[in-house]
Amino acid sequence: MDALKAETKLLLLIQRQAGVSRRKAQELILAGEVAIDDAVVIEPSLLVEPTSIAKLTLRGHPVSLQSPELRVYRYHKPKNMLCSHDDPHEGNTVGRILRSEGLIGYSWAGRLDQDSEGLLLITNDGVLLNHLTHPRYEVVKSYDVWLDHLPHRAALDGMLSEMKEGIHDDGDRLRIASGKIVGNPPHVSIQLTEGRKREIKRLFAHFELAVARLLRLSIGPIELGTLRSGDLERIDPTQLDVLRQFIRESTPPE
Repeated sequence: MDALKAETKLLLLIQRQAGVSRRKAQELILAGEVAIDDAVVIEPSLLVEPTSIAKLTLRGHPVSLQSPELRVYRYHKPKNMLCSHDDPHEGNTVGRILRSEGLIGYSWAGRLDQDSEGLLLITNDGVLLNHLTHPRYEVVKSYDVWLDHLPHRAALDGMLSEMKEGIHDDGDRLRIASGKIVGNPPHVSIQLTEGRKREIKRLFAHFELAVARLLRLSIGPIELGTLRSGDLERIDPTQLDVLRQFIRESTPPE
């Protein structure tokens, strides 16, 4: 792998090399978790030239200054697993799975609640991670939702129409991109472009309905497909090309 050459902002270097989002890279730098040649740096916008750095560390661990081979994996997160790198009270985390698979410097797009399941995209490409997670890009994520009880179709259709218009809850405006009743037995298919914390559950709770099961089926053009719960699979070159094209086409002009 070739060394990085161009001068760049520190937060972008950490984003790319550590495989974290831009926001997370900034948080880590401001928290004093990044050091250059053993000197802590807390300026995210500091311009650095990778070839002039002898040692870059994150939380005391060395960060490679070589251009990484960028990879993307599909992971079917099981129910009752926490989307966290580490948690003092919970051992069953996505981070533990990544470490056990040797995926150091990787993170995920598409956080899911602990009791939800389905597709996460695992990558060491911080730029891709930022695009898939930042609300400004409006990446569509699709879900199947099973409720504790299903209202009459007309009533549920009315609720879904209200959700498309937007519902205010605890200072947030929650809304879906689309929703419909599908399947037999029937359940709800939902598409979101933002994905605020517990958004789907909060939307249904507004109508005094509880979500019994939530399964994410897709993130952008990448689908869960037949991937079994707990399985991790590298996406093939064709899928990666589709994802890259999707990113290019959905990036708004500056």
